[in-house]
Amino acid sequence: MRFLVCRWEVGSIEALLAQGADVVLLVDEWEAAHHAMDPAVVARLERLIEIGSFEAMDELAMLVTGFQEEGLTFDKVVSVCERGQFGAAYLATLLGLGQPTIAQSVQVRDKRAMKMAVRPSGVPVARFTTVPSGDPGAAALHVERTIGFPAVVKPVAGAGTLSTARVETSGELALWLRENATEGVFMAEQMISGEEYHVDAVWVDGEPWEFVVSRYFRPRIEVDVPGHLMGSIQLPRQGEAELYGAVEALHRRVNEALHITDGITHTELFRSAAGTLWFSEIATRPGGLGATQAFRARGADLREVWAESLVSPVRKSKPLQEPPFEYVGSVNLAPRSAGRITREPSDAEIAAFSYVLDTERTARVGDVVWMSPVTPGVTLIIGADSEEEFTERVLAVEAALTFETEPDGTEPDEDVPA
Repeated sequence: MRFLVCRWEVGSIEALLAQGADVVLLVDEWEAAHHAMDPAVVARLERLIEIGSFEAMDELAMLVTGFQEEGLTFDKVVSVCERGQFGAAYLATLLGLGQPTIAQSVQVRDKRAMKMAVRPSGVPVARFTTVPSGDPGAAALHVERTIGFPAVVKPVAGAGTLSTARVETSGELALWLRENATEGVFMAEQMISGEEYHVDAVWVDGEPWEFVVSRYFRPRIEVDVPGHLMGSIQLPRQGEAELYGAVEALHRRVNEALHITDGITHTELFRSAAGTLWFSEIATRPGGLGATQAFRARGADLREVWAESLVSPVRKSKPLQEPPFEYVGSVNLAPRSAGRITREPSDAEIAAFSYVLDTERTARVGDVVWMSPVTPGVTLIIGADSEEEFTERVLAVEAALTFETEPDGTEPDEDVPA
């Protein structure tokens, strides 16, 4: 099978190659300049093509015409990152493939379209409004009248909690808009309080091959110190049967509303103090910052399961097993100041913690990092026999495994999925 893959995400690409797929990879100019693509992986690609932008429809259209002239055909188009979704759907349409559709790409990228599609199914979703462009003061008053405060303001097609903030008053919102919303379209939505969860699953013909509910250490929007309590813990199905039943029922309604039957999903939910589950958003790509790597403790990275499902609708591997600890999760350790990394935790330092099950480095000495909720560093997969022990172990590795940086003026990278 030949796949046209949009964007560089090495774990997904390696998983497809391991399944025997032929991969033609598209990257844009920004990626080519800012991402260090592993030469060994690049050498295994059928072809690497650099384009100007995944949002340039004329460029994508001419690319497809070139494929057709050459006689190059594809079985599937997939985007492995958030900002390739629109382009992947446009390419799939031009190539005559059924999925992903353009309409679906809008609904999984534009959070307003997503909520409008899901709301008629009866799934609880937050009230929202588009933030008017122009005068920030007038925009803030509009949000106050339609949504009220506190509210969450975010890009309508953002990723994770980048350029996202909780605002308490119209004055605070007006100031935030002046400083942060100079480009793009923003929305404001009702603030939902409670525990925040993410659900990672692989679907085939509407049924899950794998389905795991994880709880963030604290809601993502509350993360204010990079590398501190930045991660989540997978919840055991046998101990959370009621939660799993409710979440899976809600997820199926969301899938139906968005016409999601196959592929990988990363879904965000809140559970209020009263126990109500609120749908936040869904992405049809692998989750980041350890969400898929945590599955390795069960036998395989979730991206590997996804790759298998893309190559064959009949599962040949066994379902993933229970992890070696009752609780497994991921924690992202990151520098506490922006700049060029001059020191990182060594392999020997990490190995001193016997309960660290896996390690994936997202930044190395020499890399430049910036301060955000998704500052790269090193992702650790940790096991524990209780939630309390898990938290203790997370705090222990945070204290011991540190980074050092020196100032650097490079522009930030804002392309890490959450």
